[in-house]
Amino acid sequence: MMDDKKTFFSQMLTPGTVPCTLFGIAVGLLFAVLCLTIGVGKTLLIALFCLIGAFIGGVKDKRQFIRSIVLFFHRED
Repeated sequence: MMDDKKTFFSQMLTPGTVPCTLFGIAVGLLFAVLCLTIGVGKTLLIALFCLIGAFIGGVKDKRQFIRSIVLFFHRED
């Protein structure tokens, strides 16, 4: 039983799997409910702060991460 939960949660961010589809549906539903109840602007503000929190907590080398993003958008073709 515990192995099934581990497998399910490990597949939540693997595109093309059923758990990933269910996770995407849940996120979309949450976003829709927030937009309908508090408005689009406030929902986008909440999403922005969530992204900032994820960046602060999840990125180990923040300078290198930002540098790689800047270089990605400023590359010459």
